[in-house]
Amino acid sequence: MEQLSFSKINIGLAILNKRDDGYHNIDTIFQSIYLGDSIYFAKHHSVVFSGMAPELPTYMNDMIPYDESNLAMKALRAIQAYTGCTTGGAIHLLKRVPPAAGLGGGSSDAAAMLLGLNKFWDLRLTEKELMKLANDLGSDVPFLMKGGTARGTGRGEILNYLPTDKPHWLLIVKPELSVSTAAAYNRFNNQSQVTSETIDTVENAMREGAVKKAMQHSGNTFEELLFPLHPELITCKEFFTSRGYTTIMTGSGPTMVVYLDTALEALSLQEEIKKAGHTWLSLITKTHGKEALSE
Repeated sequence: MEQLSFSKINIGLAILNKRDDGYHNIDTIFQSIYLGDSIYFAKHHSVVFSGMAPELPTYMNDMIPYDESNLAMKALRAIQAYTGCTTGGAIHLLKRVPPAAGLGGGSSDAAAMLLGLNKFWDLRLTEKELMKLANDLGSDVPFLMKGGTARGTGRGEILNYLPTDKPHWLLIVKPELSVSTAAAYNRFNNQSQVTSETIDTVENAMREGAVKKAMQHSGNTFEELLFPLHPELITCKEFFTSRGYTTIMTGSGPTMVVYLDTALEALSLQEEIKKAGHTWLSLITKTHGKEALSE
């Protein structure tokens, strides 16, 4: 059995303040995209977990653990603890989403593991039960259980779903550097040019089905925190904006999201990246449309 996951982009992200529990309150628009991983399930007398990422560069492969520290395995252990299920399974994770990229790759695997095991082990858990487990695993996991378009507040786990527009082409571009989300949050001093009013503007554009406009009016507090530390991020964003492309950073970075009118533009941009000698990983994908969410 195969369970597909999907990742997400943030169209605008405002860090609002630090909470008493050590987390930060944020305000963001989540949008799910087709780029995703696969989890394969086969019968086995005990739980065996493995994985590989043949399409990703070696340095990214080295960042992905296929052991108990993987969030997908934490999801499996959470289901076992909740249900008392002792059934085994040979479980293989095929990674396509770059890790530590602001795309929610690990969280999407946790969501896919919950959904997949519910079917594979015939657990018959309700959506409410699965969402409770998802919420305990991480801030992005609840959104990645369902996908679509949603405004996320609190830690990102309080979701207000919005209408989902038709699919739009994107080029996902990850510079060859890794950003510590925790370290980035630690730089936040309760000030940002990106506010909930910014996200209101993005939400209104998304409700109109104007994804490009939403991206143009968005902002990301993490850009303010990280660009001064990592000139490569400025170089990467300007590579696309100087060519007239609407480009935003997703999540806590370092990945840039480039809005495209056609897939052909993505191919020519990939050629330009190569010609310019940049080592950025670039992947062509689309936002989820309404049809994808009813499958």
